[in-house]
Amino acid sequence: MPRTEPIRKLQQAMKEASLVALLLEPGTAMLSLTGVRWGRSERLFAALIPQSGDPAWVLPAFEETRARELLPAGAPIRLWQEDENPFAKIAALLTERGPAPGRLGVEAGVRFFVVDGIRRQLPKWEYVSAGQVLRAADVPDNG
Repeated sequence: MPRTEPIRKLQQAMKEASLVALLLEPGTAMLSLTGVRWGRSERLFAALIPQSGDPAWVLPAFEETRARELLPAGAPIRLWQEDENPFAKIAALLTERGPAPGRLGVEAGVRFFVVDGIRRQLPKWEYVSAGQVLRAADVPDNG
């Protein structure tokens, strides 16, 4: 279950930092904010926390059943098939939720290939460290 108070504090800090959203991969920050514990693999499983509203999730289609057991009921989920680009799914979520181009906060533990994949989809966006907004919300990061 999402921890409402930490997410609310984080979203307030995101507004102050002009972030459209914050990107998380499995780890300390994701667990602290959402209660979701997931192992990392070569396949992208990510949470995108918007400046307002509920976190959205991008994950491999074959993991949907298992993920739905952990995610809040009705959580926005974007599934990607093995022959699809998962970064295009994140890019679509970002452009739906905020001004384009915008600023995306990236948690310290997000792997380079993930940020690079999104950057290739949204080259005019700004990608910044989310460390300051996470600290403002008292959320530990993976860095």
